[in-house]
Amino acid sequence: MTIRHSAAALAVAAAFPAAALAAGSAPAPIVLAAAPTEQPTVVITATRQPQRADELLASVDQIDREEIERAGPGTVLDLLARQPGVQVAANGGPGKTSSLYLRGANGNHTILLIDGVRVGSVTSGQPSLESIPLSQIERIEILRGPASAMYGADAVGGVIQIFTRKGEGPALVEAFGGVGTLGTTQLGAGVSGSTGPWSYSLRAAEYETDGVSARKGPYPARTVRHNYDPALDADRDGFRSRTLAGRLGYTLAPGHELGLNVMRIDSRNWYDGGGYNARGGADVGNDAATEVIALESRNRLADNWQSTLRLAQSKDESTGFRSTSRYNSKQEQLLWQNDIKLAVGSLMLAYEHLEQSADSTTTYTVKSRDISSFMAGWNGALGNHLLQANLRHDSNSQFGDKLTHVLGYGYRITPQLRANASIGTSFKAPTLNDLYYVDSGGNHGDPNLKPEEGRNRELALRYDAAGTRASVVYFDNKIDNLIQWGASAPTWAYVPTQTAEARIKGWEFAYGALLGAWEVSASLDLLDPRNEATDKLLARRARETARLGVTRSFGALTVGSEVFGSAKRYDDAANTRKLGGYGLVNLFAQYKLDRSWQLEARANNVFDKDYTLANGYNTLGANVFVGVRYLSR
Repeated sequence: MTIRHSAAALAVAAAFPAAALAAGSAPAPIVLAAAPTEQPTVVITATRQPQRADELLASVDQIDREEIERAGPGTVLDLLARQPGVQVAANGGPGKTSSLYLRGANGNHTILLIDGVRVGSVTSGQPSLESIPLSQIERIEILRGPASAMYGADAVGGVIQIFTRKGEGPALVEAFGGVGTLGTTQLGAGVSGSTGPWSYSLRAAEYETDGVSARKGPYPARTVRHNYDPALDADRDGFRSRTLAGRLGYTLAPGHELGLNVMRIDSRNWYDGGGYNARGGADVGNDAATEVIALESRNRLADNWQSTLRLAQSKDESTGFRSTSRYNSKQEQLLWQNDIKLAVGSLMLAYEHLEQSADSTTTYTVKSRDISSFMAGWNGALGNHLLQANLRHDSNSQFGDKLTHVLGYGYRITPQLRANASIGTSFKAPTLNDLYYVDSGGNHGDPNLKPEEGRNRELALRYDAAGTRASVVYFDNKIDNLIQWGASAPTWAYVPTQTAEARIKGWEFAYGALLGAWEVSASLDLLDPRNEATDKLLARRARETARLGVTRSFGALTVGSEVFGSAKRYDDAANTRKLGGYGLVNLFAQYKLDRSWQLEARANNVFDKDYTLANGYNTLGANVFVGVRYLSR
């Protein structure tokens, strides 16, 4: 199924409301989270079915708009780096290629959804989180733990869902502008609202920074071309992104809506060329784009039956602007999901079809694959007993049939305290790069790689009361055939290898409370991400990370501080290159001039800590940003 061949699906989407009506029927700086104070009425959709926060069995965090505004300039990756269970590695400053490790899983073990649409590279398997701006986002949900039974292949570590901003009520005009150190500027404007049956939202934003030098010398030399040259590599390597996003909705009748969502992100990223560049060591880089288009029909076919039909396309494109390299990928998606409220609990039945294709200067033996999926889920409460069950069957054109599941049970010890346990499975098909990548430097994939398969166990104790939230979670995720890329002697070419079994286990402690006028949040992650065959730690994942945040308001003034600490990590699978531990302190303030205008300021890494997330690459030192926000009221 391709978009141009989907007229029938579009016709069905348009006909759904009509059929229902005829029958009479009436969804990188590291900072810290503000204290989570949500009440049980908060609804979470991370498990594909809307659930009250106090009934969730999965490990889910929600980042709201207020916290997003406190984050200052930057991208989604900058904000996610502060969340429990999340670690990042980056090849330089803002906008540079990065990996996000959710609960210690690989960077391509996390699915990214934007308004329900799957986004990311078909070749690498990773989404470009480092290029997605915060200005377009209403909220983010982070589902930690294997979720293939709900979202399909790749969700070995979890799922990140981004929900863009909608329009409702009287027209609102919003604008933001700010400047900071490192030549950083950010501008944004938007209008949103609704009139009659129509709702709308249109927003544009630009983010630009001179950044820092991507490479950090001296770089360990294996060949001449890897040498760090201060004369060539000590300059700043900038980043720029421009975003346009729009939503248009039309209510045909109560309970029947049509919607169109569009987002386009264009970015340019510079990085050091050094010995790689034939033009005398000048900076090189790439032009990249992320694009999402989705047409959706949401219909209440009965009082207890909500049906959603979505036809969508996402693109991830990257082209070298001083080279001939090109890595473009496309994902075309069809989803039909039905949520049915039963006498006990809620039932979800869905069909999903995904087609992935690549257009690249690299010659891939196979350039496309498709996956057809059927899934069912049920969750409900029987007195103090909470239950969840999900089952999914995926038919992959390359790797055949896969069946995954999640089973969860919870018990309310008191109205505020509950315990739960879950088991689940996951899988990930090797990416096109894993299988077929090859370049002139001898780096290459392996067409004989097998799919990765995970088995997860989880125990949790959670407390939710007005103004206070706390949790303790233990998880144990065993992954067979884990794929890891690394340099192979004697040529030091990068190739993938498979580990018979990796085991990622750990503890997550989180606390958030209102203590008088203070908002306090804290988290501690104890992680053991280990290759069972070698007894070595997985690369670039720390065993201990901790976060502490404090916020207080004094009338119109809100101030806060954030502290982040990480233990040592290793840059390689053999654990021979150690990356030292570090601690960061950030400060922020907001001042409401009146009901429409607000001043904002943020200082990150205030003690100018020199630290490393990936060997041979820089991170940001002390940096400051100030801005002004306007919202018509």
